[in-house]
Amino acid sequence: MTTTGVGMSGRQYGCIQNMAGPLYICGVEKSMQRENYSLAVFDSDRAMLDACTLILKEHGIAIQAFSNSTDIVNQLQAHPPSAILLDNSILPHGGLEVLQLLQQHRELKEIPVIYMTANGVTGDKALRYGAEFLLIKPFDLPQLVETVLRACRPGTGS
Repeated sequence: MTTTGVGMSGRQYGCIQNMAGPLYICGVEKSMQRENYSLAVFDSDRAMLDACTLILKEHGIAIQAFSNSTDIVNQLQAHPPSAILLDNSILPHGGLEVLQLLQQHRELKEIPVIYMTANGVTGDKALRYGAEFLLIKPFDLPQLVETVLRACRPGTGS
């Protein structure tokens, strides 16, 4: 369930509610939502994959969720997303190898990649390998949503 409120600035915000209470995604303006954005999420951690899917769908983003990178090129070519959310630990290749693979395909290397990692050094390497955005774990939910929305909007790279 989604509820709305008005922040101190007078802007309208949305919150996702669940049975246990709010998931504190307040802070992302509802006006930033876009129904025509799509995101491919690659994460071997099923709980993280499900959480990202739930949260980002609430913001009008169509999600393609993948728990491995086995057929990543064909999956992305079949349904090119607005952006890619890629975890460092994606199996079987690993995030850095996936970034290098994406760079080998003209149409795929144009898709903005948001790289998730708990390691800052790995994050720096990911940016050198072609990621446009970096989320260092742990990150908060508004940061996730805002980064995804920035990545999905054309011409708003890091």
